[in-house]
Amino acid sequence: MFRSVLRVVKRRSYSRDMRTPNHVEPQRQMAGLDHWAGMWIAVKNGEVIAAAYNSAELVPKVRSMGLAGEGAVAQFVAPRTDDIVIGVG
Repeated sequence: MFRSVLRVVKRRSYSRDMRTPNHVEPQRQMAGLDHWAGMWIAVKNGEVIAAAYNSAELVPKVRSMGLAGEGAVAQFVAPRTDDIVIGVG
């Protein structure tokens, strides 16, 4: 009996949470990236070291840099007019 009451309570709270709109954080990106809008960039130590229009072109550019490109992070620079939601789960 007690377990069935708990199931009902949990189910109702879950349903209530699903109705609550979730806040979506704006996409965070470094300042001054408008020049690369719509491109993939490789960033290392806060500086753009390579850029390309797709990730397939960016990877060879970074690899050709050798140690200078090692540890760089690839990121897509979305135009400021686009609404993008990225989720994990």
